[in-house]
Amino acid sequence: MSEKTVKDFSRRVRELMEKNRYSQKQLCDLCGVTEAAFSKYMTTDRLPQSETLANMANALHTTSDYLLGIEGNYDFDKLKVVLASSKDDLSRNQKNELLRILMDEYKN
Repeated sequence: MSEKTVKDFSRRVRELMEKNRYSQKQLCDLCGVTEAAFSKYMTTDRLPQSETLANMANALHTTSDYLLGIEGNYDFDKLKVVLASSKDDLSRNQKNELLRILMDEYKN
């Protein structure tokens, strides 16, 4: 694991926590991880095990690959999986925003 991967992970988790308005405690509860372990993931060169990583990605409405900085863009199939797995957690406003984005592109 590279230093860049660890930095990407912490930065992306923090950004998504802010975007989703999760406190550290809320995210830990959703992922089934202690706050002490979470703190180590965010401040050391330690990354979570695959099950915890998957739980974090799911709670943050993204993929493990994104959290690790492996990919930045989604192809259609990956985007479909992310949206399908997150659809019940999205607010009505978030769903409307996604529709607006697609419709703006359609108009052009």
